[in-house]
Amino acid sequence: MISIAKADVSDAFQIWKIQKSAFEGQAKIYNNYKLPPLIQTLESLKDEFEEKVFLKAEIDSKIVGSVRFTVDGNEIDIERLIVDPNFQNQGVGTILMKRVEQIADKKVTFKLFTGIKSRRNIHLYEKLGYTIYTQSETPQGIELLYMQKTSW
Repeated sequence: MISIAKADVSDAFQIWKIQKSAFEGQAKIYNNYKLPPLIQTLESLKDEFEEKVFLKAEIDSKIVGSVRFTVDGNEIDIERLIVDPNFQNQGVGTILMKRVEQIADKKVTFKLFTGIKSRRNIHLYEKLGYTIYTQSETPQGIELLYMQKTSW
């Protein structure tokens, strides 16, 4: 059974470790092992707890996934949906995303981005109703798709 709860800074180390292992797969897809989630320090991640809401997914009291987001008026920016590679394709990411969406008590637009080669991520987001509204390229040459969904 997957349970979702708000994470706090005491969960940072476990989330950081999962982030590193989850983004190893993305690094292989893009042949780039300097992706920001891979080189982020633990201290930098801990600092994010002051400005972002973190949710964690647990199975048998073990953190297996996380997502973070910020709320700015009628916009919710979703970042770094991560799932331990040993628990991927088991609905953890979907449950985390749906929980983020449940926080909206008014009409809001959820926004996120993912790499253009990240087919599994794109499939998940499209399945949840997100659509592409623009794209851009990072200085490292990675093309990003920006996706959004409006509630209500």
